[in-house]
Amino acid sequence: MEVLLLIAALLPGSLCAVTVSVHPKVEIEIGQEAVLKCTPKFSGSPKYSVDWSFINQEGTRVRIATYNEGRTSVDQGTDFTDRVAVKSDNSLVIKDSRVKDESTFFCKVTSVGEGNGEGSTELKVYVSPASPELSVESQLLSITEDEESEVATCISRNSYPAPTIEWYRNQVLLNLGTEKGSGLYATARTTTESSGLYTVSSTLFLKPQKEDADAMFSCKVVFPLPDGGTSQMESKKFKLNLHYYTEDVTFTVSPAGPIKEGDTVTLRCEGDGHPPPTYLMQEVKNNVEEELKSSSDGVYVIQNASQSDSGTYRCEALDFDSPADVQLFRNLELFVHYLNPVTVIPSENEVKRLLKQDVQLFCSCDGSENPDLIWKKGDAVLSKASRYRLKELSYSDSGVYTCEANVPSVPGLRKEQSITIVVEGPPELDMENHQVEVESEGHPVMLSCKAKGNPAPTITWSPPDLKVSESSTDLEVRSNVSFKFNSKTMNSISCIAKNQHGMIKKNFTLSMYVPPSMSPAQEQTGGSSTAIIAVVVCVLLLLLVVALFYFLQKKGKLACGRSEKQPLAQDPASAELAVELKSEKRNDQRGLLGGGGGGTAAEC
Repeated sequence: MEVLLLIAALLPGSLCAVTVSVHPKVEIEIGQEAVLKCTPKFSGSPKYSVDWSFINQEGTRVRIATYNEGRTSVDQGTDFTDRVAVKSDNSLVIKDSRVKDESTFFCKVTSVGEGNGEGSTELKVYVSPASPELSVESQLLSITEDEESEVATCISRNSYPAPTIEWYRNQVLLNLGTEKGSGLYATARTTTESSGLYTVSSTLFLKPQKEDADAMFSCKVVFPLPDGGTSQMESKKFKLNLHYYTEDVTFTVSPAGPIKEGDTVTLRCEGDGHPPPTYLMQEVKNNVEEELKSSSDGVYVIQNASQSDSGTYRCEALDFDSPADVQLFRNLELFVHYLNPVTVIPSENEVKRLLKQDVQLFCSCDGSENPDLIWKKGDAVLSKASRYRLKELSYSDSGVYTCEANVPSVPGLRKEQSITIVVEGPPELDMENHQVEVESEGHPVMLSCKAKGNPAPTITWSPPDLKVSESSTDLEVRSNVSFKFNSKTMNSISCIAKNQHGMIKKNFTLSMYVPPSMSPAQEQTGGSSTAIIAVVVCVLLLLLVVALFYFLQKKGKLACGRSEKQPLAQDPASAELAVELKSEKRNDQRGLLGGGGGGTAAEC
């Protein structure tokens, strides 16, 4: 909004006036350039001059610069001497603005013939504060105190104008009183520094409650900005260092589910007082309390829990500030689930049985709860019962059998016991490939014997001078011999597998290889086939010759006999067939074949 000041000047013989238009207020931040506008209006176009002045700290009006006929003149000896100038539009420019520059400035316009006029402008300078400083009381604040306690002090430095300080609890503005006895109040103090800037402090007092233990407190500095705006800066958040007595005690155990033998069990005692109280932990056996070596923070750990750790445990919070009617101890019943060792029948760790016999396995187990029993071999479940019967044992039944007991309602609670079954028996020989054909005398031969038994059998060969190589896996033995075939020993080779339970023999039969020969019937059949093929070939050749003669005769290139009729030789078997040479179109043939000589041409 502009302020219009109308100044009337009475001159001889006429009524003249100068109007000066200025902004009523100019707001800037410190260090910025301030521009104060001044716009005069005249009834004519007279010559004029402009004087700029301000009110100093003593309240005296002091000129700082003039503008006349396009020239600026700055007055010496003022705070603005080196920082001001008047522009061609009559505006006053102040560089590097300072807090002390805040004042009332006057623009006076003097004209020739129309008098003078004047307008005033308020210059406002703003300085934003530094980040707030927070000082929190370190001593304990007791909720039992009757009066408010000093909590913290918030300080804002170097701002202009002076800011305000607000206090917050969990980001909610506190409604502060100003006097003691209200339960919550703050005191404020404002100091003006030599620079002209303000330092403001605020101290918070309150009567703490137990609910304030987890509350987050902070202060905010709110300061103005040019053109009516505001801004704020928040301090770091803090908690109150409260002291309050214990009113409740909790006693817990982990893990929270069923506890089994072997678990690590943690007993934890906690009171709601602050600072936390010390704790006394005990085990109650036969109504006798036995102190446990727990840590001062109320934690007792049982490593590798067993059945003997079941029982009653007690914790007590030692807080002497608590009222006498507050119960500061708690009891806890601890039960450790367990299983007794698994019993297996037969009771030996290793049981030996002969091949084809039966074995009955049985197991039992008890504990805090009846377990489920299963028999396993490796990962394979054989039976979901306490008994398992092996019938007509074979060597593959040898191995480790395990009875496993587990309680489904207590995850991880399980025990097991194993027994090893060893199946023994006489050797078993592979009787395949006992007949061998050899191509010729002296041809290399390899024979093999494979035997299974327990204990592992030994294999011997007859005759004993053969070259032997052996390999074995568990209960199986393989023996190989190699030699050159000799018809004298063709039916005298054998192998014998033997262990403590018996022996077995395998005889080999060697024979010469006889290639297959052709029978008479096969020879006759072969001769007939050859004859048939020969006849077919002859017929084809005969047909080819006849076709050739016929082709040559048609072309006239075949010379025939000179008689008109010449019988062809006849086959006795086909007497009625005859070939006659006929003379057709004789004259034409003579003309073609005789060549004008009059000789006789052959006719066909």
